[in-house]
Amino acid sequence: MERMKTFFKYFLVIVLLIVFSNFVTNSLLKTSYKKIKKYEINVTDLYVDVDEAKATARNGYIKGIVKNNTDNVVSNKYLRFTLLSRYGNILGEKYVKIDKIEKDELKRYDVKFDYDNVKSFRIEMVDTMPEGISYFELIKENVKDYGNKIIK
Repeated sequence: MERMKTFFKYFLVIVLLIVFSNFVTNSLLKTSYKKIKKYEINVTDLYVDVDEAKATARNGYIKGIVKNNTDNVVSNKYLRFTLLSRYGNILGEKYVKIDKIEKDELKRYDVKFDYDNVKSFRIEMVDTMPEGISYFELIKENVKDYGNKIIK
């Protein structure tokens, strides 16, 4: 019985250590992300908004919404995210495919990138994607249906 108590104590210490280390690691990772405050949205056909944009020295993400405010169905378009350095140099591009958005339909996008020191970005809508782009630069199936919330 004494052996079982000792085993349980060691087991409990190990579990608590794992939980504590995961908590500290996640806390440190979340605080390393800084907001990207400078960005341009150059899209006229759709309403595009950025909910959250954060980056570390190594990677980051951009989350937001797209809404079709026109009377027409918008299909087979791409949102191009041009990621820029502090001096305005292009670090890379990511593409989000918009298969089809009905009138007044709202969808979410989520772009993750692995570029160093991204300080700003630009969003544009384009008809085509460059030839020879790798699969990882195209964010497939990332525009998700968000319902018919009204955004003006």
